[in-house]
Amino acid sequence: MDDVRCTGGEAMLSQCGQNGFGSHNCGHNEDAGVVCEVPEIQVYQFTCGQDSIQVTLNRITVSASGLDPLSGHLVDRNCIRSTVQSNFVRYDVQPREGACGNTRTTNRTHVIYTNSLFLYRHNNSFHVPESLPSHVHILLNRTPSGGIIASGAFPRAIMSLYRDSSYSSSYPSGTVSLPVGQPLYVGVFVEENDPSFVTVLDDCYLTNTSNPNDPMRHPFIQNKCPSDPQQVSVVESGTSLRARFSALFFVPQGQYRTVYLHCHLNLCSPGPCVPDCSGRARRSISEGKPVQTSTFGPITWGP
Repeated sequence: MDDVRCTGGEAMLSQCGQNGFGSHNCGHNEDAGVVCEVPEIQVYQFTCGQDSIQVTLNRITVSASGLDPLSGHLVDRNCIRSTVQSNFVRYDVQPREGACGNTRTTNRTHVIYTNSLFLYRHNNSFHVPESLPSHVHILLNRTPSGGIIASGAFPRAIMSLYRDSSYSSSYPSGTVSLPVGQPLYVGVFVEENDPSFVTVLDDCYLTNTSNPNDPMRHPFIQNKCPSDPQQVSVVESGTSLRARFSALFFVPQGQYRTVYLHCHLNLCSPGPCVPDCSGRARRSISEGKPVQTSTFGPITWGP
């Protein structure tokens, strides 16, 4: 082909103006080449918050690749909720484990939700859809008072370590150093819009690592009751969205090492939430709604 003249609206190269196949006076100084490839699907952005994880697609780019941006669904194929805004299509899912097939993992700093968005081509024939995997990281933020906000699929919980039994002055963020035998004054607050809920201390304990699943634990509260009434006192639990307890700070397992404090919480409403820990027969207890595990630390041994 020689003297090829294209305007840009042709679907095939042969539709462009030319002198006719084989009619040319070409030399190798006029060689030309074309590389054809399917455009990469460009996801506009992943955004996440306490109430929603959003996957936003560039509608033009996805359509140019031969895929239908409105055909998408998540791992649970019933999750097809989408919103069209100008040149973008947005898919939403709740930040909750199991929602639309979400899987959830945690580390010291983040909650990670994983899912995939599946897109189909512009036809009704059988074919394997394109998969867009997503990994959304939600930061676990430290509060100015030194507590840790646990966010994501569970209600937000803030745990702080206080200087005395008035629970009015908390330690700043960073490492806290306390002498052996010093009481720990721990306060937890759960951010919940429904005032009928109350916060219940379920299990609280020390570990030598920041991992709340560390099997080596020194318990303070077990099954909502003090592990040792001479060492631990539950000041408030199951009466409001705040919960408090105090515990003597001793060396766990005879090792002077940095420790971390963890608490499993529950929101309860309505019904009995706090057991009778006096040793008498236990009445039935409502388990309520779990709250993300809260962690405070590191705590070190000081003079």
